[in-house]
Amino acid sequence: MVYLVGAGPGDPELITLRGRDLLAGCDAVVLDALASPLLLAHLRPGAEVHEMGKRAGEPSATQAEIGALLVRLAREGKRVVR
Repeated sequence: MVYLVGAGPGDPELITLRGRDLLAGCDAVVLDALASPLLLAHLRPGAEVHEMGKRAGEPSATQAEIGALLVRLAREGKRVVR
């Protein structure tokens, strides 16, 4: 299962309660470079972190690659937050 959670306007304290709960219970998170690292404090120990964000002038994953990763993780039976 893949859950899409909005990171809000940049302040990690503004994440919804549902978003926080999904992060706390997920097996893996796939996040953008612009997501606040403070959001990772909500992850359970052992959760996988996949940083897939784009940064100007640096190589980055394509949307197809990100989608393939989400599908692979979900097919492995993992609860994934994007």
